[in-house]
Amino acid sequence: MVMALHGCLQDHRQIQTISSFDAIADRQGFITVYPFVTHYRDRRIRYCWGWWREREILPGRGEVQDLWEIVEEVQAGFNIDPRRIHISGLSAGGGMAVAALVVHADRIASGGIVAGVPYSETARAVHVAGWGGRRFKPIEQIVEAMQGAMAPAARKRVPIFIVHSLDDTVVDLQAATNLRDAWASCFEVDTSRFARTECGERRGIQWSHSKYGPLGRRSVIETLFIDGLGHGWSGGSPGRYSYPDGPDISQKMWRFFRRHPL
Repeated sequence: MVMALHGCLQDHRQIQTISSFDAIADRQGFITVYPFVTHYRDRRIRYCWGWWREREILPGRGEVQDLWEIVEEVQAGFNIDPRRIHISGLSAGGGMAVAALVVHADRIASGGIVAGVPYSETARAVHVAGWGGRRFKPIEQIVEAMQGAMAPAARKRVPIFIVHSLDDTVVDLQAATNLRDAWASCFEVDTSRFARTECGERRGIQWSHSKYGPLGRRSVIETLFIDGLGHGWSGGSPGRYSYPDGPDISQKMWRFFRRHPL
């Protein structure tokens, strides 16, 4: 099962369209799930997940718990492999996917984060008109929050695939590098060297895909940095916050998920 979370100002149908996960699911035989956040108790941009709200990202509470209850509802109606539950998300959905991957580190196999932010980051990390300059939490503070939120049964290493555009003006590239570095610190992954890296180009858009983890074993962290795109999903179908000419990140994400069962 692959769960995909929409970004702010989107709904579930829009992420379903631009990600093109349905087409991959039809070919590969997995189930896609598209939750839609419709109600919140605070002031937010429309349809934003509360990735910066403590009450929404702690174990057993808020939206991060709602997402797991959706997983359980789908499991009750369909034959879902409990070792192959994966989560992805764009922007605010990426931030909430990170939170779900941390809190449910003993149950969600791996995650794919597009233009997201680290766990427990504040809303100051993204560009919103009138908020002034961006501010990011220290890596050590993020790691401490991650360790405090993970279940005692959490795995030693939780795989994550991080996608970000170098030219994103909404969520700065530093959010992606901080996410990578905090993940590496929390799960003891050496990012001083690549286990493997490759570069490519699609329709004039260049990308660099790096893998980190023990040599000769499955990667723990992978990053895909794309040059020349803005804030959105790359390589899918046309739509809002979509860049169809970029590399097909949904296909790359699925390959990552397939290699990383629980």
